[in-house]
Amino acid sequence: MRQVPRAEELRKVCQPEDLDLSLYRRKIVRGVSIHLTRVFLRLGVSANAVSVLKAVIACTGAVLFAPGIPWLALAGAGLLQLSYMLDACDGEVARYTGSCATARGEYLDKLGDAASRGLFHCAWGFGVYLRTGSIAAAMAGAFIGATWLVTRFCALETLLESMSNHPGTPPSREETEAVDSLFVRGSGGGRVEYLLSLFFHPWVNLAAVAALASLHAPAFRWVFWAYALLWAANTARKVALYMRISSFRRPPS
Repeated sequence: MRQVPRAEELRKVCQPEDLDLSLYRRKIVRGVSIHLTRVFLRLGVSANAVSVLKAVIACTGAVLFAPGIPWLALAGAGLLQLSYMLDACDGEVARYTGSCATARGEYLDKLGDAASRGLFHCAWGFGVYLRTGSIAAAMAGAFIGATWLVTRFCALETLLESMSNHPGTPPSREETEAVDSLFVRGSGGGRVEYLLSLFFHPWVNLAAVAALASLHAPAFRWVFWAYALLWAANTARKVALYMRISSFRRPPS
């Protein structure tokens, strides 16, 4: 095994200040992840390998909600919590080994996040259907799972395409500000977005609530529909926000 500094020394390199907005990630996850990171470093496991492991565990945990069986849902919630710990580890390994110089690992990380989150919504809705017979829940879960990232993707693609349409001209201030507004790094990122990033970012905690609700079939369904309504409202809010930030005058091509 490789020689690796103690956890306290690793934190100085792997966990710089102001690394996370999410209070759950900052106060709880990072306290555990650094010890897992130390194990990965001693074993010589790469950051990309940790990302792949995280994605496999997360997708497995998400799928376990599909049968609608309480003990499977609880096991799935546990796997999703583990995957969220590993989601911190891959970045910590990359920072220690210097492999974060390129964005390839970040892309791999986001693929796993998107796949597992989409699967969770689909599986949750299908699990509600099997427990309660509500086909509408299965349809809603599939719809949310397929489209939850669409609004953000379309906004980002619109802004990047706007920049690519004037290749000889630097991005305008408005274009740069529009792209920056998609990534909340502090309280300046917008009051609502900032608060959501603080408290809701770890969506795996929602999975834990859903797993506990699965112990009582009506609660399993009520929690799902309450979330679906909140999701619809938040999606409408995001569409309005992205329409606003993309309403700038582009430089001539």
